Amino acid sequence: MKVAIIPVDTQIYQKLKEDTGSPVVKRMMGQVSFKTELIQPVPNDKNVIRQVLARIADAGIADLVLTIGGIGCRENDWVPEATKSIVEKELPGLSEGMRLYMVRTRKRAMLTRGTAGIRKHTLFVNLPGSPKVIRECLEYILPEIVYAVEVLLGEHDDINE
Repeated sequence: MKVAIIPVDTQIYQKLKEDTGSPVVKRMMGQVSFKTELIQPVPNDKNVIRQVLARIADAGIADLVLTIGGIGCRENDWVPEATKSIVEKELPGLSEGMRLYMVRTRKRAMLTRGTAGIRKHTLFVNLPGSPKVIRECLEYILPEIVYAVEVLLGEHDDINE
Protein backbone atom coordinates (compact mmCIF):
# COMPACT_ATOMS: atom_id res chain seq x y z
CA MET A 1 0.00 0.00 0.00
CA LYS A 2 1.30 3.41 -0.96
CA VAL A 3 0.71 6.54 1.11
CA ALA A 4 1.40 10.15 0.13
CA ILE A 5 2.04 12.59 2.97
CA ILE A 6 1.30 16.22 2.14
CA PRO A 7 2.11 19.02 4.58
CA VAL A 8 -0.16 21.99 3.86
CA ASP A 9 1.44 25.10 5.29
CA THR A 10 2.65 28.19 3.46
CA GLN A 11 5.52 28.72 5.92
CA ILE A 12 6.75 25.15 5.48
CA TYR A 13 6.33 25.54 1.71
CA GLN A 14 8.45 28.72 1.82
CA LYS A 15 11.01 26.96 4.06
CA LEU A 16 10.40 29.45 6.87
CA LYS A 17 9.32 26.71 9.28
CA GLU A 18 10.30 23.08 9.83
CA ASP A 19 7.90 20.28 8.94
CA THR A 20 7.47 18.43 12.24
CA GLY A 21 4.30 16.50 11.34
CA SER A 22 5.47 14.44 8.36
CA PRO A 23 8.12 12.45 10.28
CA VAL A 24 5.44 11.37 12.78
CA VAL A 25 3.11 10.25 9.99
CA LYS A 26 5.91 8.46 8.11
CA ARG A 27 7.00 6.57 11.24
CA MET A 28 3.44 5.47 12.03
CA MET A 29 2.71 4.40 8.46
CA GLY A 30 5.89 2.33 8.49
CA GLN A 31 4.50 0.41 11.46
CA VAL A 32 1.68 -0.90 9.26
CA SER A 33 3.95 -1.55 6.25
CA PHE A 34 2.73 1.34 4.12
CA LYS A 35 5.29 2.57 1.61
CA THR A 36 5.41 6.32 2.21
CA GLU A 37 6.24 9.15 -0.10
CA LEU A 38 6.53 12.70 1.14
CA ILE A 39 5.03 15.06 -1.40
CA GLN A 40 6.49 18.54 -1.48
CA PRO A 41 4.76 20.86 0.99
CA VAL A 42 2.02 22.96 -0.55
CA PRO A 43 0.89 26.46 0.39
CA ASN A 44 -2.47 27.19 2.03
CA ASP A 45 -4.10 27.85 -1.33
CA LYS A 46 -7.39 26.09 -2.08
CA ASN A 47 -6.75 25.75 -5.82
CA VAL A 48 -3.21 24.45 -5.40
CA ILE A 49 -4.32 21.92 -2.78
CA ARG A 50 -7.21 20.78 -4.98
CA GLN A 51 -4.94 20.32 -8.01
CA VAL A 52 -2.33 18.34 -6.07
CA LEU A 53 -4.92 16.04 -4.46
CA ALA A 54 -6.76 15.37 -7.73
CA ARG A 55 -3.51 14.66 -9.59
CA ILE A 56 -2.42 12.07 -7.02
CA ALA A 57 -5.71 10.15 -7.26
CA ASP A 58 -6.09 10.46 -11.01
CA ALA A 59 -2.54 9.25 -11.66
CA GLY A 60 -2.85 6.40 -9.14
CA ILE A 61 0.20 7.67 -7.25
CA ALA A 62 -1.09 6.62 -3.82
CA ASP A 63 -3.73 4.43 -2.21
CA LEU A 64 -3.89 6.79 0.76
CA VAL A 65 -3.26 10.54 0.97
CA LEU A 66 -2.75 12.10 4.38
CA THR A 67 -2.75 15.89 4.46
CA ILE A 68 -1.22 17.61 7.47
CA GLY A 69 -2.58 20.92 8.75
CA GLY A 70 -4.95 23.51 7.33
CA ILE A 71 -8.09 22.14 9.00
CA GLY A 72 -8.70 24.84 11.59
CA CYS A 73 -10.72 28.04 11.44
CA ARG A 74 -7.97 30.43 10.34
CA GLU A 75 -8.66 32.51 7.25
CA ASN A 76 -6.23 30.48 5.14
CA ASP A 77 -7.27 26.97 6.27
CA TRP A 78 -8.66 25.48 3.05
CA VAL A 79 -7.78 21.78 3.20
CA PRO A 80 -11.30 20.46 3.99
CA GLU A 81 -12.87 22.53 1.20
CA ALA A 82 -10.21 21.43 -1.30
CA THR A 83 -10.61 17.79 -0.27
CA LYS A 84 -14.41 17.87 -0.47
CA SER A 85 -14.21 19.44 -3.92
CA ILE A 86 -12.26 16.50 -5.39
CA VAL A 87 -13.61 13.43 -3.59
CA GLU A 88 -16.42 11.38 -5.10
CA LYS A 89 -17.54 9.88 -1.78
CA GLU A 90 -17.14 11.39 1.66
CA LEU A 91 -16.28 9.23 4.69
CA PRO A 92 -17.39 11.46 7.55
CA GLY A 93 -16.92 8.75 10.18
CA LEU A 94 -13.13 9.02 10.05
CA SER A 95 -13.04 12.76 10.71
CA GLU A 96 -15.91 12.58 13.20
CA GLY A 97 -14.11 9.79 15.03
CA MET A 98 -10.92 11.84 15.27
CA ARG A 99 -12.81 14.88 16.56
CA LEU A 100 -14.71 12.84 19.17
CA TYR A 101 -11.47 11.24 20.30
CA MET A 102 -9.58 14.55 20.48
CA VAL A 103 -12.34 16.52 22.22
CA ARG A 104 -12.05 14.27 25.29
CA THR A 105 -8.75 15.94 26.19
CA ARG A 106 -8.90 19.25 24.30
CA LYS A 107 -12.19 21.08 23.85
CA ARG A 108 -10.80 23.18 20.99
CA ALA A 109 -10.84 20.05 18.84
CA MET A 110 -14.45 21.09 18.20
CA LEU A 111 -13.00 23.80 15.96
CA THR A 112 -11.26 21.37 13.60
CA ARG A 113 -12.90 20.82 10.23
CA GLY A 114 -10.93 17.92 8.74
CA THR A 115 -12.68 15.54 6.40
CA ALA A 116 -12.09 12.23 4.63
CA GLY A 117 -13.22 10.77 1.35
CA ILE A 118 -12.51 8.65 -1.70
CA ARG A 119 -11.64 9.56 -5.27
CA LYS A 120 -11.28 6.61 -7.63
CA HIS A 121 -9.28 4.12 -5.52
CA THR A 122 -7.56 6.66 -3.27
CA LEU A 123 -8.54 7.44 0.32
CA PHE A 124 -7.96 11.01 1.56
CA VAL A 125 -7.75 11.91 5.25
CA ASN A 126 -7.09 15.39 6.64
CA LEU A 127 -4.94 15.34 9.78
CA PRO A 128 -4.27 18.19 12.22
CA GLY A 129 -0.92 19.99 12.20
CA SER A 130 0.38 19.26 15.71
CA PRO A 131 2.74 16.26 15.84
CA LYS A 132 1.34 15.16 19.21
CA VAL A 133 -2.26 15.32 17.99
CA ILE A 134 -1.35 13.62 14.70
CA ARG A 135 0.09 10.69 16.64
CA GLU A 136 -2.97 10.45 18.88
CA CYS A 137 -5.40 10.61 15.96
CA LEU A 138 -3.53 8.05 13.88
CA GLU A 139 -3.26 5.67 16.82
CA TYR A 140 -7.05 5.86 17.10
CA ILE A 141 -8.10 5.58 13.43
CA LEU A 142 -5.19 3.69 11.84
CA PRO A 143 -6.85 0.23 11.92
CA GLU A 144 -9.88 1.68 10.11
CA ILE A 145 -7.68 3.47 7.57
CA VAL A 146 -5.83 0.22 6.82
CA TYR A 147 -9.13 -1.64 6.44
CA ALA A 148 -10.62 1.07 4.19
CA VAL A 149 -7.58 1.00 1.89
CA GLU A 150 -7.78 -2.80 1.76
CA VAL A 151 -11.46 -2.49 0.75
CA LEU A 152 -10.53 0.00 -1.99
CA LEU A 153 -7.85 -2.40 -3.22
CA GLY A 154 -10.42 -5.24 -3.38
CA GLU A 155 -9.07 -7.22 -0.45
CA HIS A 156 -12.44 -7.23 1.41
CA ASP A 157 -15.97 -7.57 0.06
CA ASP A 158 -17.92 -6.22 3.02
CA ILE A 159 -17.19 -3.03 4.95
CA ASN A 160 -19.03 -4.51 7.97
CA GLU A 161 -16.78 -7.58 8.38
